[in-house]
Amino acid sequence: MILMAFCLLLLQVSQSARVPDIPSSPGVYYLRNDQNWVGLQKAAITRTKLSGKGLFVETGGYTSLGTDVICQGAKASVRINLPRPTFYIRDVGPSGDVLLIQLTKQRDSRTFHKSSGDSSVENKVGARKADIRKTAATVFPEGTFSIAPTVDLKPGEYLLVIGEADAGFDFGIDPGK
Repeated sequence: MILMAFCLLLLQVSQSARVPDIPSSPGVYYLRNDQNWVGLQKAAITRTKLSGKGLFVETGGYTSLGTDVICQGAKASVRINLPRPTFYIRDVGPSGDVLLIQLTKQRDSRTFHKSSGDSSVENKVGARKADIRKTAATVFPEGTFSIAPTVDLKPGEYLLVIGEADAGFDFGIDPGK
């Protein structure tokens, strides 16, 4: 038992020794080419469009209200060429309250649909299950953690949501070169 506790402590120490020197300001960061930190910006949510209100009222609330959340611009400013990037988060929110949502690209915007019927403990935003990409978190000391998708992301636009949708950080995955 003592040997097992020692091994766990040794594993934690070795993992914390590999923690990159994350910038000290609160934010979401990506380490490009293992040398340059890139800060992700909050996605500019231009508007939301409610859908299903008439049916919701007619049925006395037995159907779901839906909302299309519309992000400004056809592409996020941060572009990544790796299909499975790791993001480092400092003092933005808890590691257990993160969603990675694939956005639907429009001509001059990007959207995702959320619904009261899709809300759950793991999906407080209520995003469509088909748009959510699974992630794994690693918690580090001093209020930092990392998030990475568990499978490769397809080229496209994504939103990393921490807490509520208004705290989403956008990025794009470009085809590898």
